[in-house]
Amino acid sequence: MSDSSRLHVVMYHYVREFRRTRFPDIKGMEVQDFRDQVSRLSKRFEMATVESSMAFLEGSYRPGRDMCLLTFDDGLREHFETVTPILEQEHIQGVFFLVTSCLEDSRVASVHMNHFLTAGLGFEEYRRRVVERLRQTAPRWLAALEEGHELESATYPWDTAEAARFKYFFNFVMDAGLRDELVSTLFSEAFGSTESFARELYVNWEEARTMQRAGMAMGGHTHRHRPLAALSDAERDADLSHCRSLLESRLGPQQTWSFSYPYGKKTSFNQAATDQIKKLGFDCAFSTETGSNPPGSDVFQLRRMDCKNAPA
Repeated sequence: MSDSSRLHVVMYHYVREFRRTRFPDIKGMEVQDFRDQVSRLSKRFEMATVESSMAFLEGSYRPGRDMCLLTFDDGLREHFETVTPILEQEHIQGVFFLVTSCLEDSRVASVHMNHFLTAGLGFEEYRRRVVERLRQTAPRWLAALEEGHELESATYPWDTAEAARFKYFFNFVMDAGLRDELVSTLFSEAFGSTESFARELYVNWEEARTMQRAGMAMGGHTHRHRPLAALSDAERDADLSHCRSLLESRLGPQQTWSFSYPYGKKTSFNQAATDQIKKLGFDCAFSTETGSNPPGSDVFQLRRMDCKNAPA
């Protein structure tokens, strides 16, 4: 191993045959593209597990070439039905981060309601409905919706400037309680029961345990998928503690427990959140800051790359 060896962590969300779904405009990776990418990565890198990744970063393991770890956020149903069989066949471990309220309470996370409302209604119509509802119920937020933010394009690089501004407002600026109430109302009007939608969208606990038995690793992605830096100390600690408790009680034992910060940019979490994650017994945490990880990297601020930016 040369001193320049690194761990590359690839991040996925939706992996599906989009044209065969109700929401062909959801952004993600087609199944065949995923198969092809896994094949290419396997030829170029040593495919890592969480344990071999930690050993490499801590300096106790020296691989013959750069390493690559595959991670999957949000605990989506296709991670069980489609992704796990592909990885199992190739003898590759994936790390899957669960939003525990989505499994435990059949909730649809607000961030995912946002995705499906955008895909189902079209961005312009969805934005129009949000503006109309804000005008009726909370007009003080309309000015904030129009304001730009220097981080919006970096946070949402795959979106148009207008869509990135809207998503940044929705996820980071708008009052969380008002946002959740507004988007839940619009979602129910458009698609019906959130409970039945959640059962279709996410894995359940038994499926997650089946994934563990297939060699996959599970991790935490909070209980409610809210940016940790925006929460009070009490809200943050309660959310993280509940997430950790459910992972321990609903899943099988694991040698290493990982965590993925919602949204993942440095502005979305803080040192207090990281300290609490360590206190709860998580062994490492992943951001969405772009880059690779050399030995000695802070294992609670590991960098990842979006699957669209993975090495060819």
